[in-house]
Amino acid sequence: MNFSERTKTNEQQAIGQGDAVSQLDTSEKLSEAEEPRMSLFALCWLGIAAIAMVGWIWALGWLAWRLVDWLLS
Repeated sequence: MNFSERTKTNEQQAIGQGDAVSQLDTSEKLSEAEEPRMSLFALCWLGIAAIAMVGWIWALGWLAWRLVDWLLS
């Protein structure tokens, strides 16, 4: 079996499996899909996490400042 015969065989298999039709169906289904919604719970959770992160950064900075002040005095 040479390369051109393999190519024809693969094309025939693809046609027999209906790849063209399934690709069209998939694109139509994707366009009808709902867009993701932002949850209020998720936004609150992200806000709390952001406040906690800023608090930790502030606390570490304050401790570093106190340590440097203690070492220099």
